[in-house]
Amino acid sequence: MGAIIMAKVEQAQGSNADAKALADSIISSQSAEITTMRNLLKNL
Repeated sequence: MGAIIMAKVEQAQGSNADAKALADSIISSQSAEITTMRNLLKNL
C-alpha cells in the first residue's frame, strides 16, 4: 500500500500534471491488484 500512499500525497501536494496523472493511474491499478489479492486469500 506504500505506492498508494505516495500517489495520494502527490495528488494532494504535487504541481506537475504528468505526475498527478501517473498518481491517478497508480491508485487505480494498485487498488485493483490489492482487491484481487485479498479475494484470492479469502478463498485459501
